[in-house]
Amino acid sequence: MKKLLLFALILLLSALMIGCTAAGSQSRENEEKTQQTDEADKEAVANIVEGFGKKLQEVSLLAPKEVLEKSMEESYGDFVTSELIAKWAKDPMNAPGRLTSSPWPDRIEILAIEKSAENEYEVKGEIIEITSTEKAEGGISAKRPITLAVRKIEDRWLIDDVKLGDYEKIK
Repeated sequence: MKKLLLFALILLLSALMIGCTAAGSQSRENEEKTQQTDEADKEAVANIVEGFGKKLQEVSLLAPKEVLEKSMEESYGDFVTSELIAKWAKDPMNAPGRLTSSPWPDRIEILAIEKSAENEYEVKGEIIEITSTEKAEGGISAKRPITLAVRKIEDRWLIDDVKLGDYEKIK
């Protein structure tokens, strides 16, 4: 009888150990999948921000309202929510885009991408402005901090909010 109880106890402990190992393995697999998904999401978010940054020079913020709205929709529509475009059309001086013929916004350099919520990232970066001199010789003419909220909306990553900082002096 003792041998039978001992055998049953060994079987029970073995089953528990296998269960714990399987649960740990499942947990590691889930963690790896989450990391892979987060990395893929970060890459998609970075692509949206960089694509948007390349379009900034196409939008003249001093254009008449109808032209400005159309320009924002055409240039920013693949990157930004329609609500944000409507907000910027009402208040173009708080929108990113081109203010003068020179310098002009060339790109957004990403400094950090942080997950802020499920399906939402905050991107900190700088709008880099150049003139024809910097275009030919390299360098930058001006830079301006930008913080973007990028959200997954109906399976698409879109910029849903932007905060612009003040221009910084270039030494």
